[in-house]
Amino acid sequence: MNTRLLLLLLLLLLLAGTFAAARPRPVASLPPRLVDVQRATARWRVGGLLLGVVVALVALQVGSLGRGLMLAGPLLALCVLLGVVLGELRVTAPPAEERAAVLEVRRVRDYAPRVLGPVVLAATALLGLLLLVTTALGSADDMGRAGRSLFRQCSAVASETRGPWPGSFYSLPLALVVGLGVVVAALALRQVVRRPRQGSDLAADDALRRRASETVTAAAGLLVAVPFAGVAMIAGVGLNGVSCAPRTWQLLSTALLLLVPVLLGLAAWCAGLLLGRSRVRVAVAP
Repeated sequence: MNTRLLLLLLLLLLLAGTFAAARPRPVASLPPRLVDVQRATARWRVGGLLLGVVVALVALQVGSLGRGLMLAGPLLALCVLLGVVLGELRVTAPPAEERAAVLEVRRVRDYAPRVLGPVVLAATALLGLLLLVTTALGSADDMGRAGRSLFRQCSAVASETRGPWPGSFYSLPLALVVGLGVVVAALALRQVVRRPRQGSDLAADDALRRRASETVTAAAGLLVAVPFAGVAMIAGVGLNGVSCAPRTWQLLSTALLLLVPVLLGLAAWCAGLLLGRSRVRVAVAP
């Protein structure tokens, strides 16, 4: 599967996820104050998305030897995360007459998506592990660039080299961008939970926080899933292309190639949550 085919498949899956997430959802009317908060944070999120598109296009143009292609998706998602954080930082306490005095302890896990959250955490951990493996296996290419090739000594007189390989040449800048995005996502979730209550309708306020947490988690998932799919595909093809590869390399190659469509599905899911028409669910007490 070449790069253009992968990008086409990713685009189709993203569009499918977007349309799937655009279906109508249960909705309850929000108080005017919360409507203003929802619109303001949505504008910042869209602004981050538009900035991310520009940054991703620039990365595609200036990145050398495929670096820009690998970093375009994470940089786009990072800009969306920054937009979410800035939007949440702009949410201020309501006027004194609209405030509600409530003694409570709010935690991130109370608002984070119960399914998507653990999936994104697992994908992040697996991406980190894969980057460690590909970095350890990487060798310099014929131009002396570290980590761009996979080298295997087959015998005393024969060896094989495959490239490009997602070694340190690619893994280090990718780890930097993803790591920064994970930190930004954690700060965003913390800000969503800690921001002041926006009136006396606690159910609506909690629903808006859950939607914001879902958005942050989806942006983090997109940040991780897109480069993870690219690294898994390139590494899987590279390992499979070595004729004298050990059994462990063959097993790892099969696992990585099977993981690619799963990661693209995760990317489509996250893109659908970010771009699709989503409404706030408000739990109504019986």
